[in-house]
Order: sequence, then C-alpha cells, then structure tokens
Amino acid sequence: MSEILLLEIGVEELPPLAVGETLTQLKVEGEKLFAASYIDYERISTFGSSRRLVFWAEGVARNQRERIEKEMGPPRSVVLTQSGQLTPQGKAYLKAKGDRKENLRIEKLSKGDYVYLRRKIKGEKTKKILPLLLVQLVKALGFAKSMRWGQGDFSFARPIRSLLALLGGEVIRFELAGISSDRKTRGHPCLSPSTFSIRNPRGYFSELRKRYVIVNPEERRKLILKQAEEMIISLRQNHPQVKILYDEELLEEVVYLVEYPTPFLGEFDPQFLSLPVPVLRACLRDQQKHFSLADGDRILPYFAGVREGNKEYLDEVVEGNRRVLNARLADAKLFFSEDTKKPLEDRVPQLKGIVVQKKLGSYYDKTMRLHDISQRILARVVENKDVKLWNRVTEATNLCKADLVTQMVKEFPSLQGTMGGEYALLSGKDPRVAQAISEHRLPRFSNDKLPETLEGAILALADKMDTVVGSFWAGFIPSGSEDPWGLRREVQGIVEIILDRRWRIDLDYFLEEILALYAKNDKEIIPKIKEFFEIRIRNILKEKGIGTHEIKAVLSIGFTDITDAVKRGEALGKISQRKEFKDEVIAIVRLVNILKQAQQWKVRVPQMVRENFLREKEEKELYELCIKLRGEIESLLDKQEYVEAYEKLSRFKEPIHNFFEKVLVMCEEENLRENRLSLLNGIGKLFTRIADFTQLQVK
Repeated sequence: MSEILLLEIGVEELPPLAVGETLTQLKVEGEKLFAASYIDYERISTFGSSRRLVFWAEGVARNQRERIEKEMGPPRSVVLTQSGQLTPQGKAYLKAKGDRKENLRIEKLSKGDYVYLRRKIKGEKTKKILPLLLVQLVKALGFAKSMRWGQGDFSFARPIRSLLALLGGEVIRFELAGISSDRKTRGHPCLSPSTFSIRNPRGYFSELRKRYVIVNPEERRKLILKQAEEMIISLRQNHPQVKILYDEELLEEVVYLVEYPTPFLGEFDPQFLSLPVPVLRACLRDQQKHFSLADGDRILPYFAGVREGNKEYLDEVVEGNRRVLNARLADAKLFFSEDTKKPLEDRVPQLKGIVVQKKLGSYYDKTMRLHDISQRILARVVENKDVKLWNRVTEATNLCKADLVTQMVKEFPSLQGTMGGEYALLSGKDPRVAQAISEHRLPRFSNDKLPETLEGAILALADKMDTVVGSFWAGFIPSGSEDPWGLRREVQGIVEIILDRRWRIDLDYFLEEILALYAKNDKEIIPKIKEFFEIRIRNILKEKGIGTHEIKAVLSIGFTDITDAVKRGEALGKISQRKEFKDEVIAIVRLVNILKQAQQWKVRVPQMVRENFLREKEEKELYELCIKLRGEIESLLDKQEYVEAYEKLSRFKEPIHNFFEKVLVMCEEENLRENRLSLLNGIGKLFTRIADFTQLQVK
C-alpha cells in the first residue's frame, strides 16, 4: 500500500522571482532525503506561489525498504583462528556488537583479510521517519538572503507562518520555527482569508480552488496566457496584428505573485508614444508589472496587467492603473527631455562620483579598465587592425557607463546601457557605437539575447570579465546559494559570448592581464576564478548530453580555451558512440599509462625517434604508420576537426596492441628503452590533444 505525502509551507510573501528556484530545490532535496531514508515513492512534484511552497509525493511506501547493511570490522586474524573458530577478542567483538557468528563475513582487501558484519535491517514505518525528514527538508532550502524572526536561530527567506503535513489522512506532527504542523491552511488572502482543514491530500487542490487559490503555477501561467489572448480579440478590428509583448521574466514574476489571476486591459495617453520603446516598456514592466502591446512592429497605447483576484470591480482596477501609469509616463517624458539636453561625453567625468565598491573604485575607474581590456580583446580576436573598428570600440567603451548619471537610468536601473545607446543615437553617434553601448550588458540573464555587433560582443566580454576578476580580487566570492554580485550569471554570459563568436581566447592570459590592472596583483585568486569557469563549462557539456567521464577526460587536459574545450567535448561525445571505442580506448590507455610510469620513474624520453634503434617488426610498423598519418592528424587537430582526427588516430589501435604484445618497452638497454618511449610519446601527444582517455574508465 502507498499514500500521498503533502507538505505545505505557508510563508509571508517571498520575492516572486525566487519561488521557481526554491520549488526546484524542494524537489531535488526531497528526492535526496527519500533515497537516503530508503523510502520508495512513485513521483515527487512541487507547486506554489509567493505565499506557499508545496511538496507533493505520490505513491509513498508505508514502510522503509528492508536493506542489507555491511559494517567493516577488525582483521580476520583478530576475530577468527586458522580453523575458523572465534578468538577471545572475536567473542568480545560480537558481544559488543550484539550479533552472532553467523553474520560474520570475510572480505579480501589490499591490506589483508578483514571481517565484516552483514545485517538485514527491517524497514521502519514511514510515518515514524517523516517528522525528522520534513524538518531536514525545510532546513535544506537555501536562499540568496535569509532572515531570522522571533527568538530562535532558524532562518528562512521569509517568516514561516503555517505548516501543513499529511500522509494520507494522518497529520505528520513536528515543530519548526515555533510552528507546529497540522492539517490547516488558508485560502486567498482577500477573497477567502480564513483558515480551514484538509482531510486528505487528494482534496487539497480542489478545496483551495473553491477558496480562489490555484496552487499549480503552470496552470496559472496557462490561464493568464489564455485569458489575455481572449482579452485582446476586440482590438483586432483596428489592429489586425495586435499581440502582447510577453517578457518572460515578468511573466514568471506575475505567475508566482498571484494565486488567482485575472488579466485586464487598459489604455494610456497616446502622447507618450513619442518616448523610445524601451522607456515605454520599462515604465509598464518595472513599475506597474504590465505587459506592452504592439501591432506588428508598432507599439500601441495599451497595457495588459494581471490582477490578484476575480473580475469584480475590474473597471475600477483598470482606471486606477491607467491614472498611475500616465503619471509614471509623464515623469519619464520629463526625464528624457532633461537627459537629452546634455551629451553623453559631458557626463563621463561625473562617473567619478559613483562608487562601484570601495576597493574597486568608481565607474570612471571601471571605464578606464574597460579601455585596456577591450583593446586586449580586439588584439586577440581581430586579425587585421581595422582602424575604424578600433575607434568604434574605443568610443563605445568611453561612453558605455555614462547613462548611469542620467535621470532615466536612476529611475529605471534596468535601462542601463539601453538608454546610453538611445542617447548616443540622438547625439549623432555612429549607429554601431550606439548599438555596442546598448548591448554591453548582454546577456543579462539566462536565455537573454547575445550582442549582435562585434563591437557590442567585445565590450560586453570586457565588462563581464572586469566584474568577475574585480569581485574575486575584492573578496566577493560566491559561496553556496550566496551570489550577491551575480557572478554566476556573468560567467555564464562570458562563456556564451565566447562560444557564440567562436573566439579562441586564452583564459589564463586574460585573467592575468586583467588582474594586473588592479593596484594589488594577487595571482592566488586565478585558480579560484578558473574553478568557477570550469563549473559553467562542465554544465554546458552536460546540457549537450556529454557523459560525466567524457567531460572529466576533456577538461582534465585543459579548458582555458573555452571554445576548444566545448568542441572537444562534443567530439568525444560522438566518438564514444563508436562500436570499436572500448577496444580503442584500451589501447590508448595502455600507451598513456606506460608513459606516466616512465615519468614517475624519471626515465628520459627523447623528443625524436631514432630509426636505427627500431629493432622489432611491430615497433617499425607503428613508427611507419605514425610518419604516414602524423601530418594529416595534426592538421585536423589544428582545425579543431576532432572527430575526423580521431578516425585517423583509431588506425593505431591494432599496431599499439601488437606493439605491447611483442615489444618490451622498459627493457634494460637504455637506447632501446628511450627510443620506444619516444615513439609512444609522439603518438600519445596526438591523443591527448583531444582528451585524457585514462579518465574514461573503460573496462
């Protein structure tokens, strides 16, 4: 028999954009705890909003699984005699463990034979384990910022106000943060604010729906989109291509902000259409949580919002929002008018008054660093010195932070860079300079667009590299879920730009060059920054379906050329699907291992193979194949055509096996030994330009 487990954590309102990640954590941590507790289940899901986090496990077994536990003991000679009888120490050992001789087993280890106890552990009732498990589950959730309340030392993103915990119809009793679990929850805060009891998890969703709460965020999302599309049908008579400009981040925020969504449509004063489109959208999005509408490429004077609640008094809601939005747009129009009275160049000195951080100096200091970094990137990624390109990058670098002192960006921080591009265009700057300024912070979040211009990509890379290196240098290193400077997002952006542009950039070189721009050059932080990059590259390869061992094999020979590391990973993923791959890897590993052995023994390995020291038929054949294929293979490797290069390298499989069958590498004659190692080393270097095949654990 199995049951449904329901845990609802009722909280004061969480930041809506943090809810999705928290629900993912809740699912992952729940799966870990169930596995560690030997509790079987069919499926775990999570639901919720900014007011409640819901853990839902179906098919939960009523009892833990029976399991066999193995406890290692002392050496066999201590516990048993040669004839297998218990020694006095053995009897004392079993007495101390409360066990019998029948449960003793012997295991051969590298250090000798040891005894161990093999016990069958009967599973306990699940309801007895759950109180502690659910406390651990809630405590396992991490947040960028946590808070404490009351007199305890427990912390959470927001104060916990209720805990509903049911296994089937039975309450799982526990206490956390001064709150005792029970079967009570609360309906919609305005439409049905009273508490009520849930008799059984199966009725949870329907009972809450009766009280104007839709628990499933995916259902809320679909409802918002469906009702919003129905809502704009009336506009199609005059605007045949009308559409709502959905901002994914805003849509996610709204989905988690409301529990009973009702979309509404309103109109603002058309005079404000004279404002730049990014300003219009920011006014609607940032301050009112509204979506913009467009007819084709033309913005319309309408806004789409989502109300928390039903359709009652919706006209008053629309009118109230219209008045507030018109006032916001009037302010924005004034800001825009004032900002355009002064060119961006004149604002650059004002950046000296805006501090990035005490150690990192002002935004003027950052602008000066960006000059140096962007010039270094240009020198690496552009073969011919295009003077006009260099001038555009230089001008964009000089102006990219100037909009920070404008009134518009002070009011709408999300428009940083975007407004700089708008103001640059209005002042007659080269359109590519203006676009580079507007693109220099891209990508800002996951799945955001990448810079379209070369100038924008160079400037964006420079900006993100300076932020990452500077933050590590100043001691702001992310740990766990803490990442107040958003460095994980910045590193992801760096990697995405490099891969998109297929740039061959030496990460080691750039980290040292950027670090040198700071007053105190601390090279000890470079390995920490590289580790941060390695995690992101590893995740990208995982997302591409590359196996764990293949990723380790690729990254263990280096990843400072990010484009190359990802290409090698993709290639090894394809190569590993070959039928012959296992036998090929065995040959490669034999070759590499003997070279490692020679290195440990400090045996000299000459660079050149001397033909007059080739004695055996098998080593001559291996050498001849190497001479025949090396040039072609090296050419393919240089062009990063790794799959094609490996297909050539795979021809070494049989000659390598034959070589090891017939030829003694570590022979007594020094000249022969060194020459054979030199031959293997030349071939091994070709393989290790793709990966360290010894990491693949092929058996």
